[in-house]
Amino acid sequence: MKLYSLDLSPYAARVRISIYAKKLPIEIVAPPAAGIKSAEYLALNPMGKIPVLLLDDGLSIPESETIVEYLEDAFPDPSLRPHGPEAAAHVRLIARVAELYVMSPLSALYPHLDPARRDEAAVDAAVARLESGMSYLETFMAQGPYAAGDKFTTADGQVTPTVFYLNAILSRIDRLEVMARHERLSAYVRTAKSDPVLAKVMGEMADGMKNSGR
Repeated sequence: MKLYSLDLSPYAARVRISIYAKKLPIEIVAPPAAGIKSAEYLALNPMGKIPVLLLDDGLSIPESETIVEYLEDAFPDPSLRPHGPEAAAHVRLIARVAELYVMSPLSALYPHLDPARRDEAAVDAAVARLESGMSYLETFMAQGPYAAGDKFTTADGQVTPTVFYLNAILSRIDRLEVMARHERLSAYVRTAKSDPVLAKVMGEMADGMKNSGR
């Protein structure tokens, strides 16, 4: 099997976390040299997005959430999905809130990373929406140390790239105090840095950011 991935992609990072945590023999490769909009890549994923998991029989599976759930079903040991429907729903909820209510408004800040082109009023509005999402996420996260409690789960696969981007983007727009106001997310950063799998992926993302020149 192969995972088409880019180091900086939070969606690919989510899948790599599952692969490393489960110690799966999946080759991680870059997309074709012609890019994700090339005919070669579009044959794997007509949406032209990262990541895609290519199975040995030629079937391709796009979309990070779908891939993560597939890996849990196909390789249940070790499981990153807690036992019981309520606990499993809690893990999925954390991942969903992080993606929709934090990563989505965070992307609205990308056009304002350059101070020369920054609209402070637009930044204020985006940060207000972002803080609402951060508060929602903290409400559903467990006390820790991991996203859903004492054990590593698939929720950590979404929360880790989320906090990486929170720190990176808020730093670039001089709003790191926003992160400091959210103690549970700040504490989670320390968890991610101390866990070998999560720290590895955060390092890959940092390398990807450095190599991209962002």
